[in-house]
Amino acid sequence: MSRPSVSAVLLLFGLTSLLAAQTSTRPAEYSISGVVVSATTGTPLDRAEVTLSTPGTRSSTLDTTLTGENGAFRFEHLEAGRYRLQASRRGYLTSGYQEHEGYFTGVVTGPNLISDGLRFEIFPTAVIGGVVTDDAGEPVGSAAVHLYRQDQATGETRVVSAGQEITDDTGSWEFARLRAGTYFVAVSATPWYAMHSEPADLNSAMMPIDQQPHQPLDVAYATTFYANGTDSDSATPIAVNAGDRVEANVSLHAVPAVYIQVRLPIPQEGHGVPMPQIMQTVFGSEEAKASNWYSFSSNGGPIIAEAGGLAPGNYMVREFGEHGESNRTMNADLTSNQSIDLSASVGGGVDVSGKVAMASGERLPNRARVSLIPPDSGPTVFDAVQIAQDGSFTLHSVAPGRYQLRIGSMGTRLAILQMLASGAEVQGDYLIVGSEPVSLAASLAAGSTTIEGYARLNGKALGGSMILLVPRDPNADPELFRRDQSNTDGSFELSRVVPGDYILVAIENGWTLEWARREAIAPYLAGGVKVRVTGQRTLELPTAIEVQRR
Repeated sequence: MSRPSVSAVLLLFGLTSLLAAQTSTRPAEYSISGVVVSATTGTPLDRAEVTLSTPGTRSSTLDTTLTGENGAFRFEHLEAGRYRLQASRRGYLTSGYQEHEGYFTGVVTGPNLISDGLRFEIFPTAVIGGVVTDDAGEPVGSAAVHLYRQDQATGETRVVSAGQEITDDTGSWEFARLRAGTYFVAVSATPWYAMHSEPADLNSAMMPIDQQPHQPLDVAYATTFYANGTDSDSATPIAVNAGDRVEANVSLHAVPAVYIQVRLPIPQEGHGVPMPQIMQTVFGSEEAKASNWYSFSSNGGPIIAEAGGLAPGNYMVREFGEHGESNRTMNADLTSNQSIDLSASVGGGVDVSGKVAMASGERLPNRARVSLIPPDSGPTVFDAVQIAQDGSFTLHSVAPGRYQLRIGSMGTRLAILQMLASGAEVQGDYLIVGSEPVSLAASLAAGSTTIEGYARLNGKALGGSMILLVPRDPNADPELFRRDQSNTDGSFELSRVVPGDYILVAIENGWTLEWARREAIAPYLAGGVKVRVTGQRTLELPTAIEVQRR
């Protein structure tokens, strides 16, 4: 090819500059529009506030508008890209476009993409309320009303706390702005006329607790679950639909209070004695009971702690160490006053020690902690200690049982890639602890890869589908799962993915699926896509993933 002349080069440069100038001044030509409607009736909603913002954790608002009488909204002069829509209106839940469990469908603008004519459904709020009364039918004020709900955010159905309210002087309480779901209600209170006894002196504290006198007004209310149960297993579920107003009245019954007396270890010189904590199991998780402890000592002898004003029931007494770690727990079935001895050396427990390291060779995050969690305990941490700089740790007095090993730092979980142990059986990230001391080693990883791809159904982009990344190892740490929701153009993004082998699936209407249970997602895995993550920063899938119908 011959070399161009100087004049030809100047002409080409001028044309290029002109085109660049025209491109830079071209107005944004895309729009997002639609109608906000009630999800229950389909009625268009006027005066709904619709917000347009950038996506991501650091979202920023770009524009806000109110819908007209026909529920319509419109945003114009937009650049090509992905946007987040949110709608709110009095009497309705504020939500993102096609929101499910905190995930939403991003609206993508650009050539040949549809971003107009959206149907934005929002749900009316629900209310649960009622009145708390006593044996005489009188209102109970200042009672604590606890709300729980069934939740699937972790991939398995479990019951979690959903808030607390205090009754007014008429005994009334109310939880408003609730979404549809299944709820439970529990009430805890103290009779206003109750007069709880306390040890008068050292001699009474040393007296056998079953010989201490009981006063007629020394009474208590058991924690009462709607409709009339005193433990969570007997709680009546409350089914709530969008827009419902449900009444759930609770009646409390006073019973003679019981007391518990605990003999504690003699503290080391210069150290105090942390008071034990009384716990109750509620929907599989432990909750602390409010109690007043009275403690006495005898010439450097054992510490006696006593707590009362408790309703008969099954409790756990937990002893804490000097640094706040949980040393051990003893059950206390309080049908009457009872004594518990925590001063003796711990029997039946073993030490669980080990060493962990990042598989990448990087240093462990600062203040990383290790915990052992029984499988049905929910978020309760039974043992938690900080990991030393060299990755070593020791958990003392661990009772025999099955525990999940959790490691994290500053609210961030680290995934366990591999774990080996002597003295215990290993099942994925679970340890089966027996009667022998346990020594283990584990390699950890923090996800750094982002997977980008598209979801299609019959060759067309599908927004709102659940995207699920499943570890191929059935015993893998649940922390390795990743989820997202496809956008209007079918695009999705899975972040913080840990290196390993996975199966990627897209499921239409998959949001009520218990995805953490292998048997629940097994039917979809055969139609998924195998993905290998090696630690790259971004992994772009070469072909679109086919959405499977539920």
